Amino acid sequence: MPVEFVGANPSATLMRGDSRAGFVSLWEAEWSVRGSGLAVLVWVDGDDVVRLLTPDAALGGWLSDTFSRWFPELEGLPEIGEPIECDVVEWHIGSDHARAKVIGADGTRVIATISRPVETRPGEAVAWQLGGVPWTLTNLLTFCTDATLEVDGARVLGRPEVSGAAGRAHSSAVIATHETWTRHVPPAAG
Repeated sequence: MPVEFVGANPSATLMRGDSRAGFVSLWEAEWSVRGSGLAVLVWVDGDDVVRLLTPDAALGGWLSDTFSRWFPELEGLPEIGEPIECDVVEWHIGSDHARAKVIGADGTRVIATISRPVETRPGEAVAWQLGGVPWTLTNLLTFCTDATLEVDGARVLGRPEVSGAAGRAHSSAVIATHETWTRHVPPAAG
């Protein structure tokens, strides 16, 4: 089972009542089979596409096609658009907060923060099917009570959905660090 990605992937879905107001995903590839680098996926209610901003179109496209497009957080959202070249103005992913500010070549401006952690615990998904390919995912998940998203100068009016049961917090705003994706390879015929 070859490791194909090591890094971080904080994300937040902001809710307004019972509907999604916005979504942001920050990808930080410390190492991958496609190199290292950064990518941001962002969607605001009313957008006809999930925007993908990245300084490395090949890496960003691979991250969105291989992983993000299959995530349950994107279910019901429009397709992910073609990569938009961007400048990374600010970038920090830590155990207690994440913040990014990017400016796309098309004028798109995104500022995202995820903060106020309530619980951290290890995560693992074995043989998770993404587009018919089984993966094992391990990471450290920090569930947070606050997230903000600003796109093109407009603040998204929404909040993370925070809940808990059996003493375990859950939130639609999470900082995923120490993330490793390992592709399952079928045994050789023989």
